[in-house]
Amino acid sequence: MRILKSIQKFEQEFDIKAAKFIWRHPILGFLSIFVGMPVFVLVCVCISTVLITVPMAWFFGWL
Repeated sequence: MRILKSIQKFEQEFDIKAAKFIWRHPILGFLSIFVGMPVFVLVCVCISTVLITVPMAWFFGWL
């Protein structure tokens, strides 16, 4: 139960800091939310796909 509380505390603190950042820097906040986050998600998906498919292709002799 203590781990869940510490995770919730971290999440609340992060939300507060993110809100302060967005209020202080609206243009950077907009860019980070609507440009940075989607790019970050696409990069993570691409990397995880490569990490899964390259070993399979090597195993089956497709490389």
